[in-house]
Amino acid sequence: MLDLDLSTIIWTILNFLVLTVILYFLVFKPMTMRAEERAIEKAALRAALQRDQLDAQQRLEELDKRLINLDEEIEKITDQAYVNSQKQQEDLLEATRQEAESIMLEAVAEARKEQEVDIKRLQSDLVETVINISNDTLREVIPPEVHDQLLEEMTRNIWNMGRTDMRMVQNIRESLEERIPTVEIEVPRELTNEQRMKLINTFNALTDKEVELEVTVSPELVSGIRARVGDIVLDNTINTHLESLRDEIGQKLETLAKPENE
Repeated sequence: MLDLDLSTIIWTILNFLVLTVILYFLVFKPMTMRAEERAIEKAALRAALQRDQLDAQQRLEELDKRLINLDEEIEKITDQAYVNSQKQQEDLLEATRQEAESIMLEAVAEARKEQEVDIKRLQSDLVETVINISNDTLREVIPPEVHDQLLEEMTRNIWNMGRTDMRMVQNIRESLEERIPTVEIEVPRELTNEQRMKLINTFNALTDKEVELEVTVSPELVSGIRARVGDIVLDNTINTHLESLRDEIGQKLETLAKPENE
């Protein structure tokens, strides 16, 4: 029969319990906590994986949809690009047309200006030719009596000035106040002694002074007389009458040169 020592048994049991407690806290409990943590981590990983799978699946579905509609989008983009290209071409053509019209209008305006200048130059040359021809013709055909009549007419006008235009008489006298009383005479031919004396008497009365005549022969005057008294010029020559027609002839030519639709 076995001889069991109760104290030994109790001590052994106590040792076993202590060892069990120690093993629980040092080994089993950490292992259990680690296992729980790993289970939590695995659950989190599975959840993240599931989310990634769902996200990937959604992206894949969206990609499939885009691929399905890709042809339509390409067609829309192509059509829009064609429309934009057509619009740009139309805008470019319109801008080119407007620029061409502007250049054409400027060219036409410039051509008209040059034409007007040429016409005015031709008109001026024509008027000058008409005046010169008229001068030359009149110089040949006008008799000396016309020249004498123009001198007589100048003399009468000066004598009548005292009755009809005293302001002019006063202006002539004032212009000679501080000058030598000289009258500059231009005539197309030499004066006779009688004509010279009549002119001296006439200008003496006009200026209220004893005047001297300075006579210059200018054949281009054709007939008549031109006199400068101080600052005043008295003119009664055929040449001046022709010159007075210059503007009238020029205006007449300009009127004839204008197009009928203007």
